[in-house]
Amino acid sequence: MTIESTSPSYAPLLRWIHWTTAILFIIAMLIGLYCGLQSPGTSPRRELLEVHKSLGETLLFLTILRLLVRAVTKAPSMPHDSSAFVRLAAGLNHLVLYGLLVAMPVTGYLFSSAGGYRLKYFGMFDLPRLFAGNQVVAHLGEAVHGVLAWLVYATVAAHIGATFWHAVVKKDDTLARMLPPRSAAGSVNDGS
Repeated sequence: MTIESTSPSYAPLLRWIHWTTAILFIIAMLIGLYCGLQSPGTSPRRELLEVHKSLGETLLFLTILRLLVRAVTKAPSMPHDSSAFVRLAAGLNHLVLYGLLVAMPVTGYLFSSAGGYRLKYFGMFDLPRLFAGNQVVAHLGEAVHGVLAWLVYATVAAHIGATFWHAVVKKDDTLARMLPPRSAAGSVNDGS
C-alpha cells in the first residue's frame, strides 16, 4: 500500500532521514578520506576509524529505514520540464547512492570483522564478528571498500552538483521537494 503524496515535498520523515543521512555520510566520508592519509595504527587514526565505522552502521540502519518509508510513500513529481535524460540521470544517481549506503558499511564490516579490528558501536557495545580471522574475506572487504570509496566521491559530487544546477541554473523546484513545504504566506508548514 502506497500513501499518496498531496504535497510537492517528500514526507517529513523522509526529509529528516535524507538530511541526517547527508550530514552523517559526508562526515563519515571525510573521516575515511583523512584516515586513509594517515599511517595505520597511529592516533588519532585509530579513534577516528571507530567513529567512521559507527557512522557507517548508523547509515546502514537509516538507509534500511529510508527504503521502508519510501516503499509506502509516494515521491513528489519531478519538475514537468525535466528531460528524459535528467530523469534517468537522477534515478541512476539515487540508485547508486542507495547501493553505496548499503555496500560501504557492509564491506567495512567484513573488512573489520575478518581482519580482527574493533567493532564497538560508538564505544557502547561490540558488534558480532561473523568472519573472525578469515583473511580472504578481510582482503576482499578492504579492496571493495577502497574501490567503492572512489565511487562515493564521484557520486556525492554529482548529486551535490546536480542540486546546485537545479537550484541556481534551472531555478526549478527539485530542491524544494526535499525541503519543508511553504504555505502561501511564506511560512514553513511541515505537516505536523
